[in-house]
Amino acid sequence: MSGRNNARKQPKVKEKVIIDENNPMLRAFRAYSMELDAKHDRYERIVKLSRDITIEAKRIIFLLHSIDSRKDNKEKVLEEAQQRLEKVIKVNFKAVAQEMQNLDPYQYRGAYAPGLQEFIEAYSFMEYMRYTDDKSSSLDNEASMSDWQQLQGKMQYIEAETNDEISAEMKENKFSFHVEPSEYILGISDLSGELMRRCINSLGSGETDTCLLICKVLQHLYKGYIGLSIPRCRELSRKIHTMRQSVLKAEDVCYNVKVRGGEAAKWGLESEKPNVDIDEGFF
Repeated sequence: MSGRNNARKQPKVKEKVIIDENNPMLRAFRAYSMELDAKHDRYERIVKLSRDITIEAKRIIFLLHSIDSRKDNKEKVLEEAQQRLEKVIKVNFKAVAQEMQNLDPYQYRGAYAPGLQEFIEAYSFMEYMRYTDDKSSSLDNEASMSDWQQLQGKMQYIEAETNDEISAEMKENKFSFHVEPSEYILGISDLSGELMRRCINSLGSGETDTCLLICKVLQHLYKGYIGLSIPRCRELSRKIHTMRQSVLKAEDVCYNVKVRGGEAAKWGLESEKPNVDIDEGFF
């Protein structure tokens, strides 16, 4: 009996499977594998480029917040910010556009969207600081913020490439970075947070007229956003809620300015958290 059991326990020898390298299905799946690997590698490269854009945009925003009327440094800071933003367009966004040449940009939207939104926030904040007169109490201004089509026009690139080594004829390779309109809207919505910070900083430096002007700008911006409806964009509702909080904080600052006058800077904000329980019929 023991001999029979030992015979049964002996492992079976597996037969070697012969793979036909010329099998059409096998060749097709290998081609799909190479295509997916290339797509994933390209996606990761775009994520890294987008991260560099985000970091530089945040630094430019921090630079713009250093503008102070007491230091008389507005023109110098704006010039530096303009040069750095143009460099981001010419270098960083060009690299992203090169990666997506002749490809569907929506396939890589999740990779470049964070950097694009942060850049739009920095660019629009720079334009606001450049074209807005801090001493004005009016919103009427000939200068306007660049829309997504104007930014799209700045992100057009041309490269020269040789057609033939013998003839050495040069051919122009034209490509562009795709500025998605919905990403532009999301980027502009983030501007409200920077305007709110500018409003609070202006209160500390005694620029009460700037506080009142920024509050009006935020109210108009919020009024426009609550009427928007972008299908399949859950992020917009979250950003509108954040914008509402920024508006309430700016209004709290203006309340202190109106009530306390010149002593508002000493008192600061009356409350750290605005009353977000007010029902406006939107949420």
